[in-house]
Amino acid sequence: MLFDPILNLSSLDGSNGFALNGVAEGDRSGVSVSAAGDINGDGIGDLLVGASAADPNGTSAAGASYVVFGSSAGFSPSVDLTTLDGSNGFVINGVAAYDRSGIAVSDAGDINGDGIDDLIIGAPAADPGGNRSAGASYVVFGSSEGFSPSLDLVTLDGSNGFVINGVVEDDRLGDAVSNAGDINGDGIDDLIVGAFSASPNQRTAAGTSYVVFGSSEGFSPDVDLSALDGSNGFVINGAAAYDFSGGSVSGAGDINGDGFDDLIIGANGADPNGNRSAGASYVVFGSNEGFAPIVSLSALDGSNGFVINGLAAVDRLGSSVSQAGDINGDGIDDIIIGAYDASPDGNRSAGASYVVFGSSEGFSANLDLTTLDGSNGFVINGLLEEDRLGRSVSGAGDIDGDGIDDLIIGAAAADFGGSGSAGTSYVVLGSREGFSPSLDLTTLDGSNGFAINGVAEDDFAGISVSGAGDVNGDGVSDLIVGASAADANGNDGAGTSYVVFGRSAPRISINDVQVNEIGTVPNIATFTVSLSEASMQTITVDFRTADVTATAGRDYTATSGTLTIAPGETTANIPVAILDDAIPEGDKTFAVTLSNPTNAQLLDGEGIGTIQDDEGSRPSPNNDNLTGTDARDVISAMEGDDIVRGLGGNDRLAGENGNDQLFGDEGNDRLMGGNGNDTLLGGVGDDTLIGGAGDDRLLGTGGNDLMWGNLEADLLNGGAGADRQFGGDGRDRLNGQGGNDVIRGGADRDVLRGGPGNDRLMGDAGSDLIQTGPGSDRIVIRAGQGFDRVTDFANGQDRIVLGDIEFGQLTLQQQGNDVNISLGGEGLLLLQNLEVGQISQADFV
Repeated sequence: MLFDPILNLSSLDGSNGFALNGVAEGDRSGVSVSAAGDINGDGIGDLLVGASAADPNGTSAAGASYVVFGSSAGFSPSVDLTTLDGSNGFVINGVAAYDRSGIAVSDAGDINGDGIDDLIIGAPAADPGGNRSAGASYVVFGSSEGFSPSLDLVTLDGSNGFVINGVVEDDRLGDAVSNAGDINGDGIDDLIVGAFSASPNQRTAAGTSYVVFGSSEGFSPDVDLSALDGSNGFVINGAAAYDFSGGSVSGAGDINGDGFDDLIIGANGADPNGNRSAGASYVVFGSNEGFAPIVSLSALDGSNGFVINGLAAVDRLGSSVSQAGDINGDGIDDIIIGAYDASPDGNRSAGASYVVFGSSEGFSANLDLTTLDGSNGFVINGLLEEDRLGRSVSGAGDIDGDGIDDLIIGAAAADFGGSGSAGTSYVVLGSREGFSPSLDLTTLDGSNGFAINGVAEDDFAGISVSGAGDVNGDGVSDLIVGASAADANGNDGAGTSYVVFGRSAPRISINDVQVNEIGTVPNIATFTVSLSEASMQTITVDFRTADVTATAGRDYTATSGTLTIAPGETTANIPVAILDDAIPEGDKTFAVTLSNPTNAQLLDGEGIGTIQDDEGSRPSPNNDNLTGTDARDVISAMEGDDIVRGLGGNDRLAGENGNDQLFGDEGNDRLMGGNGNDTLLGGVGDDTLIGGAGDDRLLGTGGNDLMWGNLEADLLNGGAGADRQFGGDGRDRLNGQGGNDVIRGGADRDVLRGGPGNDRLMGDAGSDLIQTGPGSDRIVIRAGQGFDRVTDFANGQDRIVLGDIEFGQLTLQQQGNDVNISLGGEGLLLLQNLEVGQISQADFV
């Protein structure tokens, strides 16, 4: 397994993560944590930590926020926030006593369109214009020109950021702040700020949220919320008194698959269906058709958004809300909602969190959480009374490098090992294999997720959790967990935040082996287990032999055990003894299967051993026509231009030499062309097709197929299903056809066509031609991998994934009728038939 089932935050040593220690007693550093995007433009993600009770410059509880720059040079096990000097980060000090600046922090995307990420900080107890606790929020612009060790919010003048002041006394604007994505489709990121105590239309504490549109035209030092008119932003009013709408806010990604980002608002005091404080959450769809100055949450009807109501009294659904990325791998963003006071299975305030899958098929006006059945979402219930799971929820990015987003949930009041309220956070790994209606946290075993335990009693680790971006520059997303009550360096309640590094596992595979029955003594079939790359960790994998047509004890000696690959090594061997039964009987086969890998992922977990019978006749060198049975067959055609049919069962067919035709027919088959120009037709089932040498044709037909062209110029057609295609060497043609496919060209100049569905297309090395087709597709670009051309990029629907690049490093230029995207003079991607003004940071992820 890549992760241990339990990670203790006390074990972070700089190699797997590090601690950020609060400065002074009672600061409550870590009460809010967030990724900061890349605020200094160096290409590595940065961090943002709020300390709402800090006393900067002796100003009581003005609050402070700390920006910590990411680095590929490594981190020590513990970083003191007092050491931030402008080169490694900086502090942002609150303005006035008891403002509580930093109680909410978030990245802001690139709200001013300069190509560098910005951030936002909430100060809900601020008194702008003498309005007590009207609240304020501060936007700080990113810059590649450096920062001083300390930034005072009073210096924001429109050129380096701006302030958003609350409107009315006791509104508490800024208790929740978030990047909203690009909700109006203009190519620039927008913001959402909550004022949960606002009383719109005389509805006491119904709550209000404000969306402020991003702009490349600049901002004044002070954005007046009363001036939002639909063109520069809009107001979202809560539905009923004491709903506390806006107590949590977040961008939702594109949950309905229309190409526009959406947002989500929590109202944990709402009383749906007469259930007091059951809570509710509201999804508001993005649109490029404009917004009215005021949007009422009670008017959401399924076409413009929908409501998700809490199930039981005092559940407080919507206490936390967040985008979840694409956790089920269907190409559409998902959301997660916390209900920290829910009492599942009678466990009072154990808490619960609900994952709702995005869908391009539309939503009704009201989504009933009792209908979540694994196909449209699932519930995660807290384990023990008073754990308060869901106090904080967040998308985690892809922390295990498998291409699917993950999520993190905080249970800050959880007890473990006798440490009351030390806190626990749970990471749930995304999967394309589906989820049950209810995910049991006790089943997290490192392969599907893991628990993160706090350090000491009453630390409340998990009071705030967030994806951190990639702060150490290793290409894998990281996490951050706040423990605002921790006693950092002996300072009572100074608070600590913990960064946990993600890690990607090397892929593990095993080869096939052929051996003569009569050979040297002892006669050994040696299987080689290989890693896709060396690892710094010890990797183990269980192995076991199994009969196919050979019989253990007569044809070979059965064996099983655990294979270990040492750090830095890439291969290890499994020997199997072959027995001579002195009976002419034809070739026999057996399998060596791999399972339960640690610190690695299985790519190919079965090797086939073929025992060639020296007592009988050899396979024909002619053009054979070989047919299997309805059971599992292993057929190796050997020489000649052969036709091989598997029929039923999970077959393994090998063409070997010659121009062969292999038909898997029914079952989950493995077809290997070998040498020659072969045709491989998978048929029904989830098949694996490997072309080998020669110009091969790989036809997936039905099922979710894995296709490898390997050498020369190959044709890969996925057919229906969610297929994975890899062209390999040579000028290949890869057609995803139906389904949500992953398509990689490999070396040389390839042609990639996604077809219908939400596809992920990677040209890899060489200058490739890409046609996305219908659906919301993702095109991956990396430095040094050729200049690819996209013929039909759908602006606002398709996205460009930056594999190892930040948007601010790119240059976008008009080249005739096309847009040329380059990095330091190196052409990366050409988008045909588009204007450069149509492309913005919102088109990149």
